[in-house]
Amino acid sequence: MWMPPSLDGNDNPTNSQPQLSQIPAMTRRRLSKLTKLAFDVALQTAPAQDNSPLPTVFASRHGDLHKTLQLLQQLGENEPLSPSQFALSVHNAISGQFSIYSENQADSNAIAAGADSLHYAVLDAAVRLQVEPNLQQILVVYADEPTPEPYQNNCQEPAMPVALALLLHKSEGDKISFDMHDSKISQAEDNQVFKLHDFLNTQENSISIQGSNRVWQWRK
Repeated sequence: MWMPPSLDGNDNPTNSQPQLSQIPAMTRRRLSKLTKLAFDVALQTAPAQDNSPLPTVFASRHGDLHKTLQLLQQLGENEPLSPSQFALSVHNAISGQFSIYSENQADSNAIAAGADSLHYAVLDAAVRLQVEPNLQQILVVYADEPTPEPYQNNCQEPAMPVALALLLHKSEGDKISFDMHDSKISQAEDNQVFKLHDFLNTQENSISIQGSNRVWQWRK
């Protein structure tokens, strides 16, 4: 998982980002901050390169909203839009960039499901592991950052940049199960990513995370 490091009072945690020193500088300069967050956790979590295709699921609640805002501002000022900037603003842009960099030709899904985007990404991966007999593992990557200032009145979650990668395997590792229950009164909790991460890395046997009109129940 990636989150801003400990900072002194003069630094802003929203400006922190991974260094990605293993990526060539020319490639690194082309990556947006959100892409760097996703790359950092994906590269740490993906198994060592063995030339085997690794299916992936990339998820984000907001996507590269800062890039989208710039495009909207350019439209408002009647400026021409850059096709490459537009192509890199869509939700599946990060999965495409990661596939190119890692030379991974396996399929990849992009999930955007509001406050529950991380959970639906895991659900998407879990269903695939269950119904595809030849699929043994799949990498789930979630990354998000605070919304730009014009959107802060509508959504202040997440409060800081965050990224999490999970390698799900059909037969290896700790056994984890989860259920989703509808709840008309449930409002999405803040910091769902942190709560799931803490659950997976502690001795807790179960946890309930409130989503948007639903509750996610995790068990070990």
